[in-house]
Amino acid sequence: MSTLPLLRFPQGLFPELRAQLLTDSSRETFALLFGQRHRVGEHELIKIVSAHYPRPQDYEDQGLAHLRLKRQYIYDRLVEVQQRGDVDTLIDVHTHPFCSQGAAFSGTDDRDERAFHSWLTDTLDDIHYASIVLSRSDYAARLWRREAEGSVACPARIKTQVVSENWPCAGDPALADIALAEADPEHGFLARSVLALGLDNLRRMTHGQRLAVVGVGGLGSVIAENLIHTGFQALDLIDPDRVEITNLNRIVGAYYQDAVENRLKVEVVRDHLQRINPRAEIGAHAFGVEDEAALSVLAQADWIMLATDSQYSRFKAQEIALRFGIPLISSGVNITVTDGEITDMSGEVIVARTGDRLCLHCLGRINPTEVAAEQHKNDFLGQELVRRGYVDGQEVKEPAVKTLNSLISSMAVDALVNQYTERQLHKPLWIYENNEGACIYPDYHSVETRKKYCYFCAGE
Repeated sequence: MSTLPLLRFPQGLFPELRAQLLTDSSRETFALLFGQRHRVGEHELIKIVSAHYPRPQDYEDQGLAHLRLKRQYIYDRLVEVQQRGDVDTLIDVHTHPFCSQGAAFSGTDDRDERAFHSWLTDTLDDIHYASIVLSRSDYAARLWRREAEGSVACPARIKTQVVSENWPCAGDPALADIALAEADPEHGFLARSVLALGLDNLRRMTHGQRLAVVGVGGLGSVIAENLIHTGFQALDLIDPDRVEITNLNRIVGAYYQDAVENRLKVEVVRDHLQRINPRAEIGAHAFGVEDEAALSVLAQADWIMLATDSQYSRFKAQEIALRFGIPLISSGVNITVTDGEITDMSGEVIVARTGDRLCLHCLGRINPTEVAAEQHKNDFLGQELVRRGYVDGQEVKEPAVKTLNSLISSMAVDALVNQYTERQLHKPLWIYENNEGACIYPDYHSVETRKKYCYFCAGE
C-alpha cells in the first residue's frame, strides 16, 4: 500500500482545473487550491475543498516559461485561509505549456516554493503547503514539510473520485503498458471479463485501486466476492463480528465448521476470496468502522463499499468518507413480514461521491435518534431514549435471504464498475422492488427532494 501523500479532488474539479489553466498554451497560468490536511497513522492526505483562479490584473508578469503574481493577491488568499474554519492547506498549481509530457518542477520552482514554504511556516501557525505542475498531458505533485534541515518536498499523488477524471503522474507507466496476467486469453481467470469490459477498463480497475468493504455479512460478503470475480485485486474487509449458525443462509465462503469454531467473518471471507484469486491482496480487519483503527485503513481507500445494517456504523462510514473525500457506495435491503406474509421485499444502492452534494444524510437514510441510541446504548442517553419510547430497546433480528442480498450486491458492484467504464450515465440512487413483480429503477424523486443545504455534504 502506497504511503505517498494523496491530494484528493472532489468530483469535477480536477478536469475543471486543467481546462481553466491549459487553454492558453502561450504562457504559464496559475491557480490556488484550498484544502484540509489529514494525518492518519503513517498516511497523509489533503482533501481539496475549492479552487481560486487569478484575474488577469492579479498577474505581475506572465510568459511562456515564467509568471509572477501580485503580492496583494497572495496576501488576500492567505487572509481568507486564516478566516475560514474548513481549510488549512494551500496548494499552488501552475502550468508548463511548453511541455507536452513529462511534467517536472524546474529549479526555479524548487527555489521559489522552498522559500515560500519556509516563510509560511515561520509566519503562520498550522498552514500547510503543497504544489502541482501540469504539462499538457500529465502532472507532478509534492507536499512540502518542515524537517530539521529545512523545507523538504515529498512526492505526492492525485486521486479523483472517478478514474476518468485523473491524469497520469509523470514517470508512471502508460495504461497500455500495465501487465495484467489475469487477463491472459488462455490461462487468465479474467479472460472472459476482458471480452465484456475491455482490457483498458480492467487495467483501470486493477491498477492502483484499493477498495474497502465495510460489513462482510450477507450483503458485504457477496459484494466482496463479486469484486474479486470482477477483477479488483486489493480489498480491505472491515467487520468485528464472528460467524454464527444463523449466518450460514447468506454469507458466502462460510461453512458449518466456521460457525462451530466461531471464526471471524473477515478471516472466513478473506480465505474464500484468496481461494478464488491467490494473487489478490486482502486485508482482514476485525474491528468496526466506529473503531479508531479503521481510519488508517479507510484513508487509503479509493471507494468505500458500505454494507452494514446499523445506523451508527452507516453514520460513521459516511462521516469518514466525507472527511477524507472518498466516494462511497451504500447498499441496503428490507424484508417486511406482516402476519406471516412478506409485504415488502426491496433494496437500494446509493452512490455518494464527494463534490456531488449528495449523501446518506440529505437523502434521509440516517436516523439521528437511532444513531444516538446505538452509540450510547450502554449509558444514560441510550437508556433514556429507550425509556421514552424513541427507539426499541431490543436488538431485533431482521428477516434475511440470500436471493435479495445477491441482487442488491450485484447492483452495488455494477454501479461501481460503471464508475470505471462509464458505459451508462451516472445515476446516484437505484431501487429494487420485488412485490407485485420484480423491477429495478433509478429513484429520481429522492435525489430531487433531498435536503439541498445539507449540513454534512452541501459544502463539499
